[in-house]
Amino acid sequence: MMTARKNSASRKFLHLMLAVIIGFSLVLLAVNYSVDRYSVFHPRNGVFDDFLEPNTRVLKAEYLAANCSKFDAMVVGSSRAAAYHTADFNQVFGVNAYNFGVATGSLPGILERLEWLASLDCMPRRIFLPLSIDRLHFPNRPNDLLRKEYPDIVGTPAYRREFLLSYLGTDAFFSNVRKLLEQLLKQPEPRLRYDMSSGDVDYLWDRELEFSACPEAPVSTDPVIIREFVSYLEQIDALTDEHGAELILLWNPIPRAAQVAHLEDAKRLFADIEGFSSVIFRLPPSDSRLIDGRHYHDKGHFKPGLAAAVFNAADHQVSHAQLLEELQHAADRCR
Repeated sequence: MMTARKNSASRKFLHLMLAVIIGFSLVLLAVNYSVDRYSVFHPRNGVFDDFLEPNTRVLKAEYLAANCSKFDAMVVGSSRAAAYHTADFNQVFGVNAYNFGVATGSLPGILERLEWLASLDCMPRRIFLPLSIDRLHFPNRPNDLLRKEYPDIVGTPAYRREFLLSYLGTDAFFSNVRKLLEQLLKQPEPRLRYDMSSGDVDYLWDRELEFSACPEAPVSTDPVIIREFVSYLEQIDALTDEHGAELILLWNPIPRAAQVAHLEDAKRLFADIEGFSSVIFRLPPSDSRLIDGRHYHDKGHFKPGLAAAVFNAADHQVSHAQLLEELQHAADRCR
């Protein structure tokens, strides 16, 4: 008799635990799918504001998968590329551009996304690639929820499964709950504005910034890293050549002190890419805006007006040698 009661109690406990597990799983799936903090289940193709960044890799690729034939130019790069507004390129170059810049974008990722566009027969005729001399690194593909790559770009069944499970799992659940709570309790102001029809992103914040014209000390990157960086640039250039596209390099208008600090890196970089590129668009290092905090959202991100100034004048396209001379002159003035 006692054994029967124990077995009955054990069964009830197991049934209860099973019900709890099933119930939590259903709640988890429902919250993750409905809140969709990263916009992977409910892509948004229009203009919208947000206080938390969605996964722009997915949003932009989703839009381009259906609309890439509309565009004959593409801006690629990291979150800094967001400062380059497509309307400025359209006006100066007579193109219809899309901004395919994404958070922590790197050269391997850019190559991967261009290969994907080529597979769709959507390689644009012009590709604008901004370079940052202070960011020559190329991390592996990000694996966090904010920056997971669009599954069709990776293209493997294993990644598709892993992608889906990630956004339906517990990490996504807590992120989605956080967004719900912040919306209900704090009602935060939007920090970002997105236009998926152009890929443009606006940062809706400012900080009080002060910049020095000179660096505290020079910075040197491992030559092996620079060589690998150049190798990816060469692969991107070869891919664009293969598809009849033109690769146009831009020199990001990061603060002057950072440019001067990496002078030796710039010399190594341009010595290695001379074979496929001899000119670059840049804002002259002498330009006073490069030390004016009003032209930056923060120390890593410049504003659209400064970005447009990089290519909006005919004499802003110069040889690598001239840019190096200008950087050397700025460095000499810091001694």
